[in-house]
Amino acid sequence: MGIKAVELLAILALNFLRYASSDNILPCNATEIGGCPGKHQKCIQETGQCACLDGYVMHDGECLDGSSDPYSAHDTTAAVVSIFTISLVVVGLVLVIRKYSLIEYVRQKINLRRNNDVMYEDVMIGQDDPPLVP
Repeated sequence: MGIKAVELLAILALNFLRYASSDNILPCNATEIGGCPGKHQKCIQETGQCACLDGYVMHDGECLDGSSDPYSAHDTTAAVVSIFTISLVVVGLVLVIRKYSLIEYVRQKINLRRNNDVMYEDVMIGQDDPPLVP
């Protein structure tokens, strides 16, 4: 008798539930010095899990100093990069507008559109002209 598909699925489901419910697969050893893998961690004998020392906070699996904000370096970098990018775009636009005299070009186009002088070619285009014979 071999293992049936239903038994195999049940074993896999139970193993998955056991894996999902465990916080640490390898518990720490409270009697061993350096039983926890990270810095500033201690092993709690009752639970067999690693915890941060007093004054430290767990962030992404590492114990960081509680007084420092783990996101402050990322926020500063994002702000500097954003300011640099915006200033680069503004300087580029100013240089392009000055080089090609885009403001003067736009003014000329606006004035041409506002000019209401009607020319003969604008009115009499096509073959629908009235005959000249009386």
